[in-house]
Amino acid sequence: MRVMGSRTLVLLLPGALVLTETWAGSHSLRYFYTAVSRPGLEEPRFIIVGYVDDMQFVRFDSDAPDPRMEPRARWVEQERPEYWDQATQRTKDTKQTFRANLNTLRGYYNQSEADSPKTHVTCHPISGREVTLRCWALGFYPEEILLTWQRDGEDQTQDMELVETRPSGDGTFQKWAALVVPSGEEQRHTCRVQHEGLQEPRTLRWGKDGVGMELFSDKAGALQDSKVRTQA
Repeated sequence: MRVMGSRTLVLLLPGALVLTETWAGSHSLRYFYTAVSRPGLEEPRFIIVGYVDDMQFVRFDSDAPDPRMEPRARWVEQERPEYWDQATQRTKDTKQTFRANLNTLRGYYNQSEADSPKTHVTCHPISGREVTLRCWALGFYPEEILLTWQRDGEDQTQDMELVETRPSGDGTFQKWAALVVPSGEEQRHTCRVQHEGLQEPRTLRWGKDGVGMELFSDKAGALQDSKVRTQA
């Protein structure tokens, strides 16, 4: 189950050129270039529309059965086939440039695919009677994510400490949710993680299997040991 929808990236660039003065007055020539990424498809859609003043006279659509620069006004239909061949080739060259620009934007915004979170649970003793369980989600995109602690299957949202989603500095995000529980009852608590990059919600539990050691800093800046169970 996916809890969020896929994202689409749109790159739109206008171009304008004012023609020289004629006996009928000046005219404007404008082209509009649009490239649209499509999640799940490697090839983006590319559209060019050309206008003289407010009249459309040419159009290119990469989704057409035979993608070519085509006339949209009678006065331009008289151009020779060589004109349209050259215009189509220039358009396809421009399309490759836009495709590269989209890939650059995808890398910058990390929107090419949803990145599933790397998750783990840490256990921090507070006293002889209580511990803090902290559920971590790291390196995920997009930023929308839901972390929920449960006790015997019942949500414990009112008792949770939940930090705001924070950027990781590489285009991904991180978040954690903490819950104070009685010592010895760690096994009764689970963390449920829901994110677009997960096919279905992920459930984490603190336990002996797969336990490792993690170093973390307390508020005073001193390094302390903490057991950690990680799942990628």
